[in-house]
Amino acid sequence: MKKQLLAMAVMAGAASITQADIIGASAGAQYWKQSWDGDVQSGSQAVDVNRDLGYDDDNGTSIYVALEHPVPVLPNIRLQRTDIEISEKNQLSRSFTFDGDVYAIADTVDSTTDLTHTDATFYYELLDNWVNLDLGLTVRMFDGEVRLASSTSEGSIELDDPVPMLYANARFNLPLTGLYAQAVGNVISVNDNSITDLSVGIGYEVAVVSLEAGYRSFDVSLEDDDEEAGITVDGIYLGINIDI
Repeated sequence: MKKQLLAMAVMAGAASITQADIIGASAGAQYWKQSWDGDVQSGSQAVDVNRDLGYDDDNGTSIYVALEHPVPVLPNIRLQRTDIEISEKNQLSRSFTFDGDVYAIADTVDSTTDLTHTDATFYYELLDNWVNLDLGLTVRMFDGEVRLASSTSEGSIELDDPVPMLYANARFNLPLTGLYAQAVGNVISVNDNSITDLSVGIGYEVAVVSLEAGYRSFDVSLEDDDEEAGITVDGIYLGINIDI
């Protein structure tokens, strides 16, 4: 009897240690159909990305990995890379000044707007049942620019500053079906600068793999002296996730 009790105690202790040491990991990728709108400015005149630069639709991708651990005090971590870049060639129907240079009517302008960024998110899991809720802080690191070039002029705005943002991720599981709805957001608003990045989607999960479809809207409004950018990139996305 004593041997049985000892064996049960050892098994219970091993189970508790195993449970305490559980580390969860997830990863995913998205294909994003992007529609561009807005304007950029370096000087006294705003440049419309649709009318002046010829922007319309483009495609982008986003990938992420996340790691969750059982230590209550330390936050979980999620790393995400999002590709938001468009390049076009367009003949101007008006003149404007950008970064000190004049772009004249009928000039052909090559332009690139790059809002690509990497997110490092530190979050806590507040709910973990049929409703999952994560809250935390994201540090978004841009490594992009807005660049215009014609046969006689060239100018650019650098977008390479880290930006702290509030992070929230809510998922609602429909029991016994594998279906779920999810909303993910990163937001910040300080003075005349704001960034709002929201995704909503529905998915279907089988075992550790889920397929997801939804809508993502990325809105950035930045101002630094006479340099400004007010751009919205939005559209539907398709994604796949693995959760182990």
